[in-house]
Amino acid sequence: MKKYKLFFISLISALCLSTNIEAHAAKPLEGSSVSVIYSLNDKIHGINYDTYMHPASTQKLLTALAALLYLGPDYTFKTALYISRQSHANGKLKISTDGTLTGDIKIKFTGDPFFTSDNLSSLFKSLKDQGVKRIKGNILLDISRFTGKDRADGWSASDLPVCFTAPSSALIINHNCAGCRLRPSSIGRRAKVEILNRNPISVSSETITVKASDFRDKCTLEAEILGSNSYHVSGCMPKLKKDAPYPLLFAVNDPKSWGIDWTVKILKNLNLNVLGDISVVKQNQAGFTPYAVINSPRLYNLVKVMLQKSDNLYADAIAKTVGFEYFKRAGSYQNAVKAIRAILEKQAGINLKNAYMVDGSGLSSHNLLSAKNLFDVLNYINAHDSTLNLITILPKSGISGTLKNRPSVKGKQLKGAVIAKTGSLQNVSNLAGFIKSKSNKLIPFVILENSITYPQTLHEEIKQLKKRSPHYEFEKSVITDIYNEKEFSY
Repeated sequence: MKKYKLFFISLISALCLSTNIEAHAAKPLEGSSVSVIYSLNDKIHGINYDTYMHPASTQKLLTALAALLYLGPDYTFKTALYISRQSHANGKLKISTDGTLTGDIKIKFTGDPFFTSDNLSSLFKSLKDQGVKRIKGNILLDISRFTGKDRADGWSASDLPVCFTAPSSALIINHNCAGCRLRPSSIGRRAKVEILNRNPISVSSETITVKASDFRDKCTLEAEILGSNSYHVSGCMPKLKKDAPYPLLFAVNDPKSWGIDWTVKILKNLNLNVLGDISVVKQNQAGFTPYAVINSPRLYNLVKVMLQKSDNLYADAIAKTVGFEYFKRAGSYQNAVKAIRAILEKQAGINLKNAYMVDGSGLSSHNLLSAKNLFDVLNYINAHDSTLNLITILPKSGISGTLKNRPSVKGKQLKGAVIAKTGSLQNVSNLAGFIKSKSNKLIPFVILENSITYPQTLHEEIKQLKKRSPHYEFEKSVITDIYNEKEFSY
């Protein structure tokens, strides 16, 4: 009997120990920097939430809130075709019998991230439809709405050829991205480049076709910028099933040339002859009258795209527009972040204190926000969401946007329960948003993980997509505890 008693005591102890191990939260990765903050029953829980960290794309929450507060959800970007005074009389075009329109034409670009080459073609077609066959004058592409750099300080140089770093110029056509693809050949031979949609770019290649199993394991694909919208790809590409092509999206390197080249193509397609020059101007030109206009979707819909896709171009174009409208002068990265700070403090009572921002997207490694900064933004959004309607357009775990496949929020229990903005850079992985707890409470939370690193062998396996980063285990444990309404205990 005594033996059985000892056995049951040992078994109960083992079960208790096992339960404790399962309940104990995963720890942050060794050497990483972690900030966590959330509230339960009017009490704040977390760690290091006043420490300034790299926010990455969670910074888009600040851009979204400031833009909706100041510009309003129905604000639109307007890209217009203007005609000079000598080109019209009493609102009508002065067209000669041979179809000549005398005078300069101006396209006023305003940083509309939704604007396409088809839209630009529609503007010029408005002239064609009135019988214009040739323009005896110049075409001016006006980019005076924005000034300064098209890319912010602190953007990674190695990322510049890639579409997610597309430059936020006032002149945006087709997201300032150009698509092409690599067509595989036999193993060991060079792949062929195919430029899509007749994009006005040039791409050279010395990319070798390899077995799919060798791609990432033994070699990767690399891209570099050679010059004005000119690129070179090297390394290798995988030979996929049925010789499927490998798609590539390049960020435009020179928006000015991009605009001129598209204008030339469109005028040629429309059979509109221009007897003058096509050039980019940085100052607003007087003596013009608006003739045709393309309106973007309403700002609320653009903000939705920005948050769902974590679109950097949308974020920086919106931020610069906030700067333009707030200060009534050309938008720039500098006045964009000043305007965002001022709007959040004046209209939302949010003091960002020592936070440091250089863009609206969070793409720069120079940005520094604390988890508490983001937490204050979330609390304001939560308290005013009946008018903002921001929560509903954030990504949802297992359902939409950048949370659809995030490893830390997978599973039946958490599906749809995490409503948040992701934020990722090299060695940075963040989440900021809301969790619908098991009792249906909406809990604001922020998890910032910076300086994420691990042994080189594991790093290679993650790069080759053989394993996922172990930092997600800590993120999942915090999310699960918040869902279960547990107090922070790490």
